[in-house]
Amino acid sequence: MSDWRRNLPHPALVFVVVAWGLNFSVIKHALEGMDASVVALTRYLAMMAVLWVTCVALRIPLKYPKGQFWNFMFVGFLANGIYMICFLEGMRTAGAVQGAIVLATAPVWTALFAIMKKQDAFTPHLAIGGGLAFAGAVIAIVAGEGKVEGSMVGALLVLASAVLWSWSVVLMRPLVVEGSPYAAFTLTFPGGLVAMLPYGLFATLRTDWLAIKPEFYWSMAYLVFIAGIGAFAAYYKGLADVGPTKTSMVQFFIPPVAALFSWVVLGGEFNPWTGVGLLVVVFGTLVASGRVGSSATS
Repeated sequence: MSDWRRNLPHPALVFVVVAWGLNFSVIKHALEGMDASVVALTRYLAMMAVLWVTCVALRIPLKYPKGQFWNFMFVGFLANGIYMICFLEGMRTAGAVQGAIVLATAPVWTALFAIMKKQDAFTPHLAIGGGLAFAGAVIAIVAGEGKVEGSMVGALLVLASAVLWSWSVVLMRPLVVEGSPYAAFTLTFPGGLVAMLPYGLFATLRTDWLAIKPEFYWSMAYLVFIAGIGAFAAYYKGLADVGPTKTSMVQFFIPPVAALFSWVVLGGEFNPWTGVGLLVVVFGTLVASGRVGSSATS
């Protein structure tokens, strides 16, 4: 394919890094005074409605390929359902930067699952780099904010979401290469209803929407249109173009962006141990990509 895919960042994935970097701070803001289940279900239903209306308006075909209906449903159940539940429940107690670092272990799991599914080949650099990146995440979890009790539970839930997301990415690859990534993303959404409705329906119906501050709606707009529809569609575009392992590597670069936005948006302070974790994560992804320790290759 074209050289820019090997030598330059994929433009869609650059957008993903920025959008999801700010996403952590926006979610923390949205969860202030609002139950995580309400945020999850509201975002989910809004995204599904906008996606389907957009596809109809742009005349993008929405038809499940023969024999693939249940594959789409299962991916939707993972990626749009239980992944998001674990992520939002975890972000209730995990710090913005801490949550970003833990979620950044997703490339490790994605690489492992992609190798298991024979979508990518195993390399020593991938194993060593993935281990280093995971070690950086552990450093940040244990010492990043100095609050092991509450934040550890949140961090573990975010870690579970990273594993679920990674498995869904590997399962999604065959679905996006056969057609439009945007259409494929839209077709997965009904599968998430199985998880989302039991999780958030009761709390959403009890919510006094007239008493909600306007700032919440601005946060939800970002979560739906930018970090939701825009970033997921861009991620799946990268997935179709460069494969699961290379696409997932962008998540290693989200923590520094999340840290920057956390200082600006939430007024947080940079903890030295968080910095150590960030450096180890970044170094690990460079090793995993073969850019460090591979002088024998040109």
